[in-house]
Amino acid sequence: MRDSFPIAKKTMIQWVNGVPEPTYGNINPSSIKQLATTALSLPYEGDYNEELGINVIDPRFEGMSNAEVMWVRMAEKAAAGDIDAAKMILDRVLGKPKQSVETTTMTLTYPEFLEHLARQEEKAKNGNA
Repeated sequence: MRDSFPIAKKTMIQWVNGVPEPTYGNINPSSIKQLATTALSLPYEGDYNEELGINVIDPRFEGMSNAEVMWVRMAEKAAAGDIDAAKMILDRVLGKPKQSVETTTMTLTYPEFLEHLARQEEKAKNGNA
């Protein structure tokens, strides 16, 4: 399987003279990660206010990137009791909990196991009789 297998056309962002410009090419896992990283690294521009017709930045988010604002907002939701937000943060920061699996190791051969079962059945019969 090739890492650069073309899936579809995509828009990527390249920086030209300090300004992001879209470029086009094939989408692959590496380019998706690069695009996400670029988008999260951009300066936060605020939320659009319909009444004012402009983006308004909460003063506490001044100078932050999109990623920083996203994490602050997610942490606030988690602190307010949003279980999904709390799980997401803990999974990303601490890693998902490992699943435990119980195993039983048997050192008997099949005939020995059958004999063992027969003895258990015999004990059960004698104990109930």
